[in-house]
Amino acid sequence: MNRPFDDQSVSNVRLEAMAAYFIFALIEEKKIKLVNSSVIEYENSKNPFFERKIWVFAYLSKATFYQRVNSKIKERAKGIGELKISSIDSLHLASAEAARVDYFITCDYDIIRKYKGNLKAINPINFIQTLRA
Repeated sequence: MNRPFDDQSVSNVRLEAMAAYFIFALIEEKKIKLVNSSVIEYENSKNPFFERKIWVFAYLSKATFYQRVNSKIKERAKGIGELKISSIDSLHLASAEAARVDYFITCDYDIIRKYKGNLKAINPINFIQTLRA
């Protein structure tokens, strides 16, 4: 959700930001659903950039489902962490699995490469391409 705020002089960052804006438009048009979680809200609350934090919280209000962390999610996150994925990212993924999402959209190529679970971890550009298939 923060990709539009990153350095747009880097071409892949700019393309990912454009794809993110397209995804945001699809959410607003109710063509796809956004899932929020207590993990996303916690991480966003730690964002030192006030304008980014406010923008993300406003966007999260468009979510159609909210996933709270529970003991089952924490336990699953430990297993995901064994793949050398950070604790917070493991909680994101475990929450997404619990919410039964189809896609976990991220610009973190490390997550995309390492995660082997029940949902598709995918870059925003590649997600857009799946819509055309």
